[in-house]
Amino acid sequence: MRKLKKIKFNLKYDCSFLMKPFMLLSFLSAVAYGLKLLDVPYADKIFFAAAVLVLLPVFLGRIRNKYNKISFMILMLICIVLYLNVYDNLVIYLAGKCKNNGVSFGVINALFNTFGLTDFENLMYHTSYGGAKLINGRIVTGAVDLFTAKESSREGMMFLCGKYLSLFSALGIAFSIKKHRKDVFFITLFAFLSGNLTVYLLMLLLVFTPYYFIFLLFTFISYFIANTAMINGGFFVSGSFFELIVYRSNIVQILAVGVFLCAVSYYFSRLAKERLKW
Repeated sequence: MRKLKKIKFNLKYDCSFLMKPFMLLSFLSAVAYGLKLLDVPYADKIFFAAAVLVLLPVFLGRIRNKYNKISFMILMLICIVLYLNVYDNLVIYLAGKCKNNGVSFGVINALFNTFGLTDFENLMYHTSYGGAKLINGRIVTGAVDLFTAKESSREGMMFLCGKYLSLFSALGIAFSIKKHRKDVFFITLFAFLSGNLTVYLLMLLLVFTPYYFIFLLFTFISYFIANTAMINGGFFVSGSFFELIVYRSNIVQILAVGVFLCAVSYYFSRLAKERLKW
């Protein structure tokens, strides 16, 4: 009987050339956050367009083979077609599934945020998918709007507080990364201060891929703790560390749990790297 030869798949790739563009996008994410604080409409869409304009030429410039370049453009065209025809229905469907499940919302929203898509979170933050209550004679809908109206709500615990805790997890994972250390800290700092995790998540996905899945795990843990321990906390714009300090909603408890998650995510990331030898 013949022995089957082991087949090895070489999936190694190096996207470290994206670190400098990511640093530029981190700065632009802070600008977009400033626009949101000033209540400028379409700030998220402006940032999404900026990200595409920055990253697309970089990717195309790295593709030397013309057939690979054509394949990449076809892939982009397929993504555009799916966005125009499937995306809205998918977002509404997922929002319906997450109406009363903050943990699922946190993980799914991290997936959307990876690509700079905010429509899913906006449904939960500003429509009845995120809750609805009669407050002072008017109907208020959405987790953020409910928190803004009352500064204390079940929806804040369910959909918002986990965002703060996930920022601390992101910081702990960043501490465990040794390559491109200064660039990683620069990108993480902007994510921490602005609450915009898109650049940070793209960096993990494309440059430090195993850490991306560790972050998704700790996002699940962050929202699970916020929901299970009933830690109330919220934000008005983007769930940044800046808003946590300014609005001081349950700040002591959030900081205590956040620092704990930062330490745990750091040690878990280091242990996983040493054991799995990636």
